[in-house]
Amino acid sequence: MTNLREVFNKLRVIDRKRLPRWLRTLGWFGATALCAFVVNLAALFLFIDPQLPDADSYRHYRYETPLRILTHDGKLIAEFGERRSMPIALRDTPELYLQGVIATEDKRFYDHSGIDWISLANDMVDLMLQPEVLRGASTITMQLPRNVADLARGQTVVRKAKEMLLALKIERELTKDEILELYINVVPFGKHAYGIKAAAYTYYNKDPNELNLAQLAMLAGIPKRPEAGNPINGPEWALERRNLVLRRMRDAQVISLDEYAAAIDAPITADVFTRQLDLHAPYPAEIARMELANLYGDEIYTGFSIYTSIDLDQQQKGQQAVRTELEAYDRAYGFRGPEARLDITRSQPELLEELAAFSPVYDLEPLVVTAIEDRSVQALRSDGSTVEIPWQGMVWARKALRDTLVGTTPTAAAEIVSLGDVIRARPSDSGWVMAQIPEVSGALVAVDPNTGGIRAMVGGYSFEINQYNHATQARRQPGSGFKPFVYSAALHHGVTPATVFLDGPLVFEDESLEGAYRPKNDGGTYRGPTRLREALLRSVNLVSIRVLTSVGGDQVIDYLQRFGFDTSDMPSNTQVAIGGGNLVYSPLEMASAYSVFANGGYKIQPHLIEKVIGRDGSVVLEPSYPIVCAECDGTAGLQAAVGDVAGAAIADNPPSVLAPRVIDPRNAFLMNSMLRDVVSKGTGSRASVLDRSDIAGKTGTTDEALDTWFNGFHPDLVATVWVGFPKQRSLGRYEFGSTRPLSIWIEFMREALQDLPELALQQPNGVVRVRIDPATGELASYEQEDAILEYFRDEYSPAKGVEDRRANQLKGVSPETIF
Repeated sequence: MTNLREVFNKLRVIDRKRLPRWLRTLGWFGATALCAFVVNLAALFLFIDPQLPDADSYRHYRYETPLRILTHDGKLIAEFGERRSMPIALRDTPELYLQGVIATEDKRFYDHSGIDWISLANDMVDLMLQPEVLRGASTITMQLPRNVADLARGQTVVRKAKEMLLALKIERELTKDEILELYINVVPFGKHAYGIKAAAYTYYNKDPNELNLAQLAMLAGIPKRPEAGNPINGPEWALERRNLVLRRMRDAQVISLDEYAAAIDAPITADVFTRQLDLHAPYPAEIARMELANLYGDEIYTGFSIYTSIDLDQQQKGQQAVRTELEAYDRAYGFRGPEARLDITRSQPELLEELAAFSPVYDLEPLVVTAIEDRSVQALRSDGSTVEIPWQGMVWARKALRDTLVGTTPTAAAEIVSLGDVIRARPSDSGWVMAQIPEVSGALVAVDPNTGGIRAMVGGYSFEINQYNHATQARRQPGSGFKPFVYSAALHHGVTPATVFLDGPLVFEDESLEGAYRPKNDGGTYRGPTRLREALLRSVNLVSIRVLTSVGGDQVIDYLQRFGFDTSDMPSNTQVAIGGGNLVYSPLEMASAYSVFANGGYKIQPHLIEKVIGRDGSVVLEPSYPIVCAECDGTAGLQAAVGDVAGAAIADNPPSVLAPRVIDPRNAFLMNSMLRDVVSKGTGSRASVLDRSDIAGKTGTTDEALDTWFNGFHPDLVATVWVGFPKQRSLGRYEFGSTRPLSIWIEFMREALQDLPELALQQPNGVVRVRIDPATGELASYEQEDAILEYFRDEYSPAKGVEDRRANQLKGVSPETIF
């Protein structure tokens, strides 16, 4: 220790003798500064490092690509996600594009280890000489964090330090080719495009390998300023940037002088090409998205594609039918007035800015009235042009009054609108026609009764106006549309289509009410003794109530579970018979229940998602749903005929999940027969315009027409339609299930059934057809001229007693012994 101290002291003496004081002072300051720099650098590292993502995450980076919703045959109906991303492998990327990127962004990319120290030193010198000019000195590797980890893009010391540190880490984890492949797939190009392939389709609608040199150079330059500097938003800057890329490619001898000269003279050919939807179908698309999000969370935005059960043509027709009929209803009940009133004395730019707050809805454009003639108006469009609405396009607009009443027919335009009014109108062959966005709403659900696949779903007039899906979320009273399920319960308990019930006054004493409850029929009339079939096709309330009380409320409610209804809170009272009280169901639930009748007695599971495909083409999810197969369980379906190819194919290769039989096939047959009568000669007879004998259904109208329904089906398709106001109020005294809902159903089925053959109702074993007296429902005599034919389950046939008597007499048994 003593020797060391002596050596140190000698060195200090030598230092003082040989070095001037100013140099010694400068040395101490330099050493201190170096220590401070090292300490601060270490502190910065300790501060930044915990904030940085693991570099290994870049190897397993999941590209954010839109969730695509497709029909069952692959037609696009929705995309969810802000980014348009189409990842491409490095080996499939044009070499000229890669060379352009490297030449422009990072010419020493394959030589440095994440940080280009030469470029960094040059930029630091430039910064000292020209402080106002900021340069980034960012390598391709350093640019990854801001595009992958969403680091702030501001030019700050901390951000730059983060990028440099991450770049060093990334270079240790990934190869150069892996880094470059990640870069070309995540950099932004503007217009929601991320990555070279998405950019190629966005600006040129071509695969990258189909682009020429000028186009590839243009794309290589965009990421510097993706929004302000793309060829659409900033064509001048984009052209300069493209030419810079070309010069650097020339200087790097990537392209020849001739190629350079040709490309530098090429004009901008970019445009905006977005992936067009085959059909905008937001209601089913949103349901599918939510269902998958519940299973996979944000992973669904990594390139998932959902194949749904939706049929494009049926969905399109359903949307059109609902929209057309809701507009027709709204027009019939008058003009409610303008959406707003603007000050037309303001300048046109100011007026247009205010008008821009009103978005178009379908083809209904927002207009502001700028001039009024005797029988026409001039109106300003959002593009600054002016249109004229002629008298024939506005004479319909009688003033809407309270309780669905309307005023008198107008005689002048000034009676309808005022200057500055914001109204809606659409172009037509005869000129512009005034219109308005309906307040009334509606829903349609179409289901394949044999598979449960939802073929069409419309949840309202416009998803953009109201995202509430009335097809699945709105639970409303079904009205008389619920009667078939009560009648099916009655058939199960021995009632027949010929059983006679009294259509007459009823009085119930109910302590929960102030007085006695006296249910009534629509119209307040009574028909006296009425057969069950007749009561259903005329929708007789009092017969339905008597059917319920005859069978027993508890027995009926227990039976209703077979159709999928939740009966836990269902009251055992007369409201069950007429679909009132607290019975509330969605259109989807009603369509599912009617599917049991359509398919011959099986309970299916309505669904949208059929298959989910990942970005790499692998099957992520493929659920199994119950399939109807009458041949598989040994019972004949309603439409199963001998030698039926489709049925035989299913039986030979049965599905993994069979739909359970919930009602007797004979019960389903009898209900089909009666519900076909409803369509051919009952409350649904307007559907006979379709000229088909294989359709059936039931109307439904609640008190004061708060809710109106039509539930109808073909053996291969069930469709339920509901029309009503979101906030319950009467649709009007002349509105029923047989008006607006049935009109929508007819227009939808006209399209949906056009390629389906007409199917006869096959009579299953155990059902007989007997001549009966239409007045009593009893067996008719041979001489009775007004006798009619009726179907019965064999054991409940009125001829059964006669046949048994005859058989027993032949055996020597007294007829009385069998009763």
